[in-house]
This record gives sequence, C-alpha cells and structure tokens, in this order.
Amino acid sequence: MIHIKYKPLFDIEILHGFYRSGKCPDFFLVPTKACQTQLNTFGLLHLPTAFGCQVYAKVNTVGGNELIKSPLLEGSKFSFFMMLKRRDFENFSELNTIKPRSSHYYFNNLVNNLSTDSFPLLVANNSGKVVSDTDLIPFNSNTFAYIQEGTATVQNSELRFIDSGEEFYQTVNNHNNVFNFSYDLKKTPGGRAKFFIEEVEKTEIYVQPTKDLLNTFGIVEIFYKSSLVPEYQFLKNDHSIETKFYKIAFANMATRWRYIISKKFDKTITGVTVGKTNGNPIAFTAQPNSPTDQFIIASNEPVPLQEGPVTGIQLRDQTDKVLIPHLPNPPLMLVKTEGSDSFSDILITI
Repeated sequence: MIHIKYKPLFDIEILHGFYRSGKCPDFFLVPTKACQTQLNTFGLLHLPTAFGCQVYAKVNTVGGNELIKSPLLEGSKFSFFMMLKRRDFENFSELNTIKPRSSHYYFNNLVNNLSTDSFPLLVANNSGKVVSDTDLIPFNSNTFAYIQEGTATVQNSELRFIDSGEEFYQTVNNHNNVFNFSYDLKKTPGGRAKFFIEEVEKTEIYVQPTKDLLNTFGIVEIFYKSSLVPEYQFLKNDHSIETKFYKIAFANMATRWRYIISKKFDKTITGVTVGKTNGNPIAFTAQPNSPTDQFIIASNEPVPLQEGPVTGIQLRDQTDKVLIPHLPNPPLMLVKTEGSDSFSDILITI
C-alpha cells in the first residue's frame, strides 16, 4: 500500500473582534484559476476551514524533518478570493463604508507585521494590527485608463507589474492639454501593478483577470520568496516545512447606542434614565429637543458591537424604579452616521 504524507505549508485564519471566539466565519477563501493551476502543478491541496483555509504539501520525512516533495519555484504565488457570506458584515465591522466601488481589500505575506502574540499578520496597518484603508486598492479587469493634464507635446507612461516584472509602455500625444492613457489589461499577466508617467508613480492597481470571479470582497496572496523574513517563511533552505499561521484581523465597529423610548402605555412617567453600572459601566445622557411623549437617550461614548449580549443596561423612571432591567442591544441594521458620530438606534415602547 502506498502511503502519502501531507503537512500544512500555511494556514490563513480570519479573526474578528465582534465574535465571542474572536474568529470570523463570514468568508470563503477560494483559489483563483491561476492558483488552482499552481496547486495542481506542485501537488498541493487546498482545504477550506471554518475561518479560512489551509494549503498542504506532500512531504518525505528525512532525519526528523518534513521535506516538501515538489519544491516551489522562487516567486511562486497563491491567490485566493475572499467571498463574503454575510450581507450585514459592514454593519458591525470597522471598515470604510464609502470606499470607491472599484476598490477592494488586498492582503499578502510580503508585509512584516506581527500580532501582539507573534503571529504573522497579512494586514498593512502596523499600529492597529487590523484591516484598514491601507489594505484597499483599486481593482481593474478589462482596461485601465488615466487622464493627465499638461502642456508637453507627448508624454510617456509605463504599467509595471510588481510581482511578475513585466512592463508595458504607451506614448500619448497632447490633445487640448489633456493626455488620455489607456491600457488593454486582457493582454497582461494580472496582479499588482504600478502606473508611471515620465517615471513618476501615479497610482497602484490590482489587475484581476476577467475569467476570474469579479464580485469579491478582496484577494489574499501568499508568496514563496527566499527573501521573506523568517516569521513569514514557510519553507527553509533545506526544503523542510515550517508551517505558518497567517492572520487577517477585523475590528468590530463601535457606535453610540441610542435608545428612542416612546411613552404609550404608562402616561404617569415623566422622565427616564438609562445606565449600566455592573461590570464595565456605560454612561448615557438624555438628548435635547426630544418629541412629545418620547425620550431619546444615547451613550456618552461609542460602545463596541459584539456577538455576545451586553446585559445590565437598565431603564428607570423618574422615581428610580427599574422599568426594564436589561435593555436590548442594538440591531445591526440600524446604524446611522450623523456628523462625526455613528449611532445604533434601539426602539423601546413603555
């Protein structure tokens, strides 16, 4: 009987502060067509997990070390679509909700950003250690266009693919002091690219092949390069495997919780207060100019939205009598931005 032994090259796990477990079940990580070809070429296996995915390699055991059977080529790249399962994900995640429609999230292991517990992160934010605007990049599929004003007779441009090293050039004539650059991306290798005019970088984009899934939340790319720092390197010089556990961490949104309390059944109530004094206290203040027979009371500071309920937020009347010992937490769909504040509204009738 032939026995084939596998060992994980790397594991990608998605984390989120909203969930009790700290782990995020809201994504599928799906290999792109090019990635699936790479996996097949090197005899690798992609296995989805509850919170991300793993990639396994065939190994031989030599002197106590697990050596990969089919060594990877320098610069090999494994790309995965991030396919979102949960529609209201942005309602409880600290993300840019007004980002350009063409921009998506891009993560890779070429960063050097360890978590506080020393796991290699795939996010660019070194201070917050969570997904942020620094991970956003414009995605293009068929064409790339760029308009530049100027008085020169001609201008030269270059579209330089960062990972493959391929370069494409275009020279454009002046038309009413406007230069219209346009590249046919169907003839390019795909991946990260930088656009230059007269050797000056103008923008960076991610070129996604048209045959791939286009409606994605983002892309995760794992590179094999000998130049990777040890904390991110999953293959040693002797081809032995040191499994890496890469993390992508999302932060949960914090909003000011606003209780809109309508007086309908008990007309004797002339005032109410809201407060939480057990555990971590939350202070609330009545908002001015409330409508007749309605009280509007909001938390003084933003409160993180989370899967587990926050208990002990009490509603009391003017005599300090407890009317509701545990007010409900806000629904995730009622998040509003007003000025510099984000509010979660909770409707109560008394």
